[in-house]
Amino acid sequence: QEDLLVLRKTVKSFLAVCQQCLSNVNTPVKEQAFMLLCDLLMIFSHQLMTGGREGLQPLVFNPDSGLQSELLSFVMDHVFIDQDDENQSMEGDEEDEANKIEALHKRRNLLAAFSKLIIYDIVDMHAAADIFKHYMKYYNDYGDIIKETLSKTRQIDKIQCAKTLILSLQQLFNELVQEQGPNLDRTSAHVSGIKELARRFALTFGLDQIKTREAVATLHKDGIEFAFKYQNQKGQDYPPPNLAFLEVLSEFSSKLLRQDKK
Repeated sequence: QEDLLVLRKTVKSFLAVCQQCLSNVNTPVKEQAFMLLCDLLMIFSHQLMTGGREGLQPLVFNPDSGLQSELLSFVMDHVFIDQDDENQSMEGDEEDEANKIEALHKRRNLLAAFSKLIIYDIVDMHAAADIFKHYMKYYNDYGDIIKETLSKTRQIDKIQCAKTLILSLQQLFNELVQEQGPNLDRTSAHVSGIKELARRFALTFGLDQIKTREAVATLHKDGIEFAFKYQNQKGQDYPPPNLAFLEVLSEFSSKLLRQDKK
C-alpha cells in the first residue's frame, strides 16, 4: 500500500509536468507531452481496477474538467488545421510530399490518442462533439478515425451518443450564425454543408428503427428545444433565431417511427 502511494505521488507529479508542457512554445515538446498524457490517463484509468484489482484504486487518475479542456483545445489547434497553415509553420522550408505524409500521420496519431480517451470513458463523451463536427471537412484525413469513434461511443451509450451528435450540429449552426448573423441564407453552401453532415450522421443509425428508437427520439427532442430555445429580439411576432435548425434536424426524420412523429 505504501508503494502504491509513492507511485501515485510520482505519477501525479509527472502528469502535472506534462500538463504544463502543453503550453510550451516548442511544438514537438507539446506533442510529446500530449501523447504522454493520453497514454498515462489510459494506463491509470478506472480500467486499472477491472478483473478484481480493486486494490489498485489509489493509482486511478480521472482528468478534471480543466485538463480535459486543455487536451481538447490541443486537438483543435494541432489536428484540425489546414495544410497551408502547416506549410507556413515549417519555417520557410520546402515541404515535400514525404514530409506532408509524415505530418498527417502525426496528426492522426494525436487524434487517435484523444479519441481513445473518449471511447474508454476517461474524457466526457460530449467532448466528441468538437471532433464529430469536423467529419465532412476532414473526411479524407481523419474520416476513418472519427467514424470509428462514433461507432464505439454508440456502443457505450446510444442516448448520450445521439445527444453528442446533435450537439456537434448545434455548434456548427452557432458558428454560422456568429459569422453571418441570425438571418441565414438557407440555400447557402454553409447551411447545405451542415445538412449534409446531418444526413451522414442519420445514415449511421442503420435500418433497425426499433433498436435506435429512443436515441433518435432524444436527438429530435434536443434539436427541437434548440430551435425554439431563444426568443427573437424583435419580439414574439418574429420567428425564433434558431428556427432554421429544423431544416438540419429534418435529415433525421426518416429514422423516426411514425408514432414518434406526433
